[in-house]
Amino acid sequence: MQVQSLNSYQPDFQALKLSSITKNAKKIDIYSLTSEDKTFAKKMLNVAKSQVFPQDNKLLGELTTREVYDKALKKVGQMRADIGDRVFIAVENDNQITGILNVSGKGDSVVDGLAIWNNDNLTRDSLVVTALKDTQHAFKDFTALILPTAQKNRGVKDYFRRLGFVTPKDFGNKNLMVEGDKLSEAIPKAQKVLDAKVHDYNYKNKVNLEKIFNLEA
Repeated sequence: MQVQSLNSYQPDFQALKLSSITKNAKKIDIYSLTSEDKTFAKKMLNVAKSQVFPQDNKLLGELTTREVYDKALKKVGQMRADIGDRVFIAVENDNQITGILNVSGKGDSVVDGLAIWNNDNLTRDSLVVTALKDTQHAFKDFTALILPTAQKNRGVKDYFRRLGFVTPKDFGNKNLMVEGDKLSEAIPKAQKVLDAKVHDYNYKNKVNLEKIFNLEA
């Protein structure tokens, strides 16, 4: 099940495009939103107001898929690039938002929320692998990417362990993470698990998001 309004509205997506992942007939594009995309974020919040989001059984960060979606998009207008806050969206086949990942960058990179609403692990893995790469690009080997998994069940933890996340014995908490000095080792392994064709874009691929089709009030 998908969120109806997010499927029927077809905006001209123009965020910072980080990667395209293709497998069989499916294509997942991952975009990074910045504070410059606040108009887009507000409009996507509005079109989803009346919609019911399916729950995600591997949800991270909040109690519901809706809460992850709303919190991430509300943050877009207040993000500061120097802190390292990031919001990633997954777009399937050029016209459906199917997932979102919200990262806070104060100190280590901590995932505040991760949700998908199409029950598709390719979408989830694409978001996580892109976040790993982006963390390395932004912080080299100085910053870990941490998932809020301490209270999650074994099945959820095992899912993310397959992408290279571990609980370091000397870190002082029970969350899964990839530490900064392990990113170079973890990324190719995670991409192998992704098992799809990946095309990464450079960080200059940014255009205006204000021209959005079918989202004018």
